[in-house]
Amino acid sequence: MERTNQRRLVVAGLSTSTIEFYDFMLYGTMAALVFNQVFFPAYSPTTGTLAAFATFAVGFVARPIGSIMLGRLGDRIGRKRTVMLTLVLMGGATVGIGLIPSYQSIGLTAPIILVALRFIQGFALGGEVAGVALLLIEHSKESTRNLLGSIVHMGALGLILSSVATAFFSHVSGDGFLDWGWRVPFLLSAVLFGLTYWLRRSISDSPQFVATQRDAARQPRPNLARTFALYWRPILLATGITGAGGVVYYTVFTYSVGYATGSLGYDRNSILNALISSAVLYTIAVPIAGWLADRTSARIVISCGLVFSIVFAFPFFMLFDSGPVGVFVAMSTYLCLTMAPVNAPQFALYATQFPALSRYTGTALSQAIPAASIAGTAPFVAQYLLGVTGSNTSVAWYIALLSVIALGCTWVLGRRPSLLDDELETPVHAGETPHSSRA
Repeated sequence: MERTNQRRLVVAGLSTSTIEFYDFMLYGTMAALVFNQVFFPAYSPTTGTLAAFATFAVGFVARPIGSIMLGRLGDRIGRKRTVMLTLVLMGGATVGIGLIPSYQSIGLTAPIILVALRFIQGFALGGEVAGVALLLIEHSKESTRNLLGSIVHMGALGLILSSVATAFFSHVSGDGFLDWGWRVPFLLSAVLFGLTYWLRRSISDSPQFVATQRDAARQPRPNLARTFALYWRPILLATGITGAGGVVYYTVFTYSVGYATGSLGYDRNSILNALISSAVLYTIAVPIAGWLADRTSARIVISCGLVFSIVFAFPFFMLFDSGPVGVFVAMSTYLCLTMAPVNAPQFALYATQFPALSRYTGTALSQAIPAASIAGTAPFVAQYLLGVTGSNTSVAWYIALLSVIALGCTWVLGRRPSLLDDELETPVHAGETPHSSRA
């Protein structure tokens, strides 16, 4: 790959990750701290928090729809043009959230608009991250595939910006935080979107996609039903892996923030500072995990992260009782030793399971389906389990069980042959699985 184009791709990948983390974690933080009072004031604090987390989950419900529609678009018109579209959708929805009047101003219309914009966020993300990851992976050499693919997970800058913006405007607005202070971080996201749009305009599309375009007559594109019929196994296995990682991720970043500031009564700014510090360490750990996956294998690195997730599920919440410092230790440990190794090699592993003609669709679905069915509901499920049992032990069992399932999925998926290195894949005929000639 041309060196200049590679640098642009890396920067575009980082900017995409930054925006993803900024938008989704900003929403998750505000769902835990603000939305229950601004959009659901008629409910009790616990019920209002559950309602706010339910709107958080709406974005994940929309992700499979976005992955299907945008994935198909990306396999037809190209990775680059599709990720430009997703950026516009995501940016408009995020800025729009900051402009929604409160429940006291327009009543039930306010949470309805919130849900609609959250849906658009999830729809856009369903196709965005996979598209940028594929641009990086399909341009890379085999020896750097996991490292470059991990860049889209290095979004701690976005988390840092989100947390800093929330903490800053929480301090500046004081008692006005619920009125206007929380809105400013959403409005400021317009700057990030403008910068990222400018960066993406200069990158080139994937060479494998260009090759399939030239040879489209010999290799007709499979429709959606055909894609599911041929590749349901890797999609199902990826669902187990991504789902477990997503539960850990959103339990750490969304549920635990609300638990620490609500049930434990810790200072809001102290917890946000712990979140920022943990994110910095996570950013460093992600490329290290990607590099290790290139030196060993994605299967080994992901498995190590899942084993630690099982072991650390119970001590994680115990550390919260020791104060904000314990919260920082718990968050940073889980992020560096579980989330970094589980996330970093994911896109490179999933991309190997699909030919170029359906790679965007397959890879996007491998992320979006578990995000909607498992990860997106994690804060809601965790809050519900705490309410029913009165203890986070049930939440720890929930994390551990999903991690065990993911461990089995990782070993099965990691043993399947790779399709990524075939620039011009042989068409798969009726009754033939894509791996049958390679087993």
